[in-house]
Amino acid sequence: MYFGAHVRSGGGVWHAIENGLEIGAEAIQFFAGSPRTWKPMRYKEQDAEQFRALRADSPIRFVVIHTIYLINLATENEDFYEKSVTALCGALRAADQLGADAIVTHIGSHQGAGFAAGLERVQLALRRALADSEGSPVKLLLENTAGAGGTMGVDFLELGQIIDAAGGDPRLGICVDTAHIYESGADLRTREGIDQVLRELDDGCGPDRLAMLHLNDSKTPLGSNRDRHENIGDGDLGEAAFRLLVNEPAFRDLPGILEVPGLDGKGPDKENLDRLRALVD
Repeated sequence: MYFGAHVRSGGGVWHAIENGLEIGAEAIQFFAGSPRTWKPMRYKEQDAEQFRALRADSPIRFVVIHTIYLINLATENEDFYEKSVTALCGALRAADQLGADAIVTHIGSHQGAGFAAGLERVQLALRRALADSEGSPVKLLLENTAGAGGTMGVDFLELGQIIDAAGGDPRLGICVDTAHIYESGADLRTREGIDQVLRELDDGCGPDRLAMLHLNDSKTPLGSNRDRHENIGDGDLGEAAFRLLVNEPAFRDLPGILEVPGLDGKGPDKENLDRLRALVD
């Protein structure tokens, strides 16, 4: 596994590369604009060119855009749904313009309508986004959830059902957030727990769909269904879980990206990356 972090991209998208390099990241994730507004991000071509040139000259191996927090691909509110699909399409276009490898998105909540109703909405949204970006190599990654409030994609079975319902396009993949999967009930602190997760991955959507990990410790206990991230080794998962994760052969070639608060509270930092690297055998 190689390691990276969610970084800031304000003041010019190329700063995401610089901010990643400053903390020793080999992979970066960032928002294409404000994560809490619907305003789409359209990069000037000269900015996109500068980003691509900086990346080509750097050791950054993987670039992913995180979609905005507002997206809900399972909602039955038509206005909100259409805005969500538009935002998803916009993120794919931005990623393609920058030469990014992927986007990652939260799927959203069925808000009490049930998984089957949510699945129908989600699969249609994914099909529309993939069609809108036809010919692009950018992957569309679905992130697992901690399991609160009817959220979609709480386990590999649900993620596999969503991918299958959307047609199984090869560009569809998944991102596993270690805090979320722990908070949803998967114990990553033991070898047996990791092996169980890998079996569920095989049975649910297949290991080839796994494209990246979000490496986050958890402030809340196993099965809490509450999404709260903590710095590596300082949370309920603890150092033992991350030692197992970073040395797991199934994850050897994948990027592991931090979304932790940071020791100074300003977001992922070199100290957390150093903690991960110190655990590699």
